[in-house]
Amino acid sequence: MQAIEFETDIQNGIVKIPDEYAHLKNRHARIVVFYENTAVETGESAQPSGVDFTSVKAPTLTTHDGVEYQRGLRDEW
Repeated sequence: MQAIEFETDIQNGIVKIPDEYAHLKNRHARIVVFYENTAVETGESAQPSGVDFTSVKAPTLTTHDGVEYQRGLRDEW
């Protein structure tokens, strides 16, 4: 089995296969559709769900060099 990837618009339930894949006409294929939800579809805001940790400051992690800390842990054994 082989896989190809391309982007296209679905219009009236029809997916247009690009001309570069014309050799696929009249062949059996398994189709997987990935699409993005819009805020209108979900009824939610465009804000991502979940907790945002980007503003969290961890003083214990910023005072040490992470690589040196890991090397120190390895040397304990």
